Amino acid sequence: MPQLSTAHIFLIHLWTWFVLYLITQKIKTVLMNKTPTNAPPMKPNKPTPTLPWT
Repeated sequence: MPQLSTAHIFLIHLWTWFVLYLITQKIKTVLMNKTPTNAPPMKPNKPTPTLPWT
């Protein structure tokens, strides 16, 4: 098996990080597309009155 030179190892290293970067960018855009743009308005909670005998 031939030995890898430093340049080959460096190129493999760069290629791996480039692919990982592209994958993370693609995942970010997919997640951004799935999030709803406008959330439905939430109803305010009516606080229950505290009873003096409890």
